[in-house]
Amino acid sequence: MNRFLTTSFSAALLALALSGCGGNDSDSSDNDPQGQGEVQYKLTFTTLWNAEDFPQGFPSNPHFSLLVGATHNEQTVIWRPLDQQSTAGIEQVAETGGTSLFRAELQERKTQGYVQNILLAGGGVGSPGETVLRFRASEQFPLLSIISMIAPSPDWFVGLRDVNLREGGEWLESATFNLALYDAGTDLGVAFTSADSDGGDGIIRLLSSDVSDTDFNNGVHRSSGLYVATMQLQREE
Repeated sequence: MNRFLTTSFSAALLALALSGCGGNDSDSSDNDPQGQGEVQYKLTFTTLWNAEDFPQGFPSNPHFSLLVGATHNEQTVIWRPLDQQSTAGIEQVAETGGTSLFRAELQERKTQGYVQNILLAGGGVGSPGETVLRFRASEQFPLLSIISMIAPSPDWFVGLRDVNLREGGEWLESATFNLALYDAGTDLGVAFTSADSDGGDGIIRLLSSDVSDTDFNNGVHRSSGLYVATMQLQREE
């Protein structure tokens, strides 16, 4: 696990407090700016990673970092395995749990007209555990992408990408997503508590490891197929 995790968590939470955004909420300053027909969703992030189901190399302080992401349109890709290298912001989230660089990248895309709301759920969540984020989406920005670091780990994370909340012209009422574990490709560590070892090609891939290091192959438990977390979406209005 990166030695910067605790510091990054504190810095992220301090920045959040200073900005006045508040925890477990989204940047809603642009809510329905032109009568775009916005709706509100509740996202429930349930962490399932535990020592009994994932014993190999299981750490002593399991948790996930702040949830960070955005509602956006089809003109931008926030993150996508194999098709896109990790940005500096994704690297920061995946390696340390910090969010400042990723939020700056999202803000730039917001300025360019690709992102509507930047999402941030205050505080990390233990595992097993649960946290809730409420956010708004509009017809012009119907896609959801969001990530969280699994910690401790070298550069591993979970998330949703390009989830269309308005498929076929109808708002999604509810859905549950199983979250596989991804490797950001920015650190060469092989186990949850590996020391920092910068390197890699930066390509996002499902996590596969030797059986002596972790229980994971293609992002899930290699024998049971269990996932480390789920995200549930529920439309509220």
